[in-house]
Amino acid sequence: MNRKEQKEQRRIDILYKGLELFVNKGYKATKITDIAYELNISVGLLFHYFKSKEDLYYELIRLGVEGTNKPILKEGLEPLDHFRVFVNDIFNAIKNDINIARMFVLMPEATRVGTPEKVRELALNVNIIDSFIPIIIKGQENNTIRKGDPKVLSNAFFRSVYAVCEGYAINPSIGLPDPECMVNILRA
Repeated sequence: MNRKEQKEQRRIDILYKGLELFVNKGYKATKITDIAYELNISVGLLFHYFKSKEDLYYELIRLGVEGTNKPILKEGLEPLDHFRVFVNDIFNAIKNDINIARMFVLMPEATRVGTPEKVRELALNVNIIDSFIPIIIKGQENNTIRKGDPKVLSNAFFRSVYAVCEGYAINPSIGLPDPECMVNILRA
């Protein structure tokens, strides 16, 4: 591994350790010294990568926002298949990388009052619930998705997926349900 690759790997290690500690201890209780200690690096070296704890937190939220801005709508799929693929993709991703599950815990927490304001503003830019609404309406029109307020149904679906991911982040041994279980929340 060359020096540039080593620096990038160290940056990733800091991000992941920060993510782990922010999820397990909370933003306020996590100290920069905790992150440095866990990585067996100096605080000075950590500050070489991130100027402050808030900057590290901001970068994690920025990555989370970037991840949620990937297109949800896929051409040619029936409405329920959109949700099936969405859940399947997420569950496969978190099985391969626990840090993705941890992001499901971190992102909503970053929207709460008391979070550094620039981080909170960034986190509030995520509105995945609204992005599901057109798919739900299409499914309601073809009678594959249950009747009801599309925003309420979207919220119920996403919050259920979120809760499963949050549980998995805290205790992966509980496993993940069959994605069809999640899709059934919307099925007519």
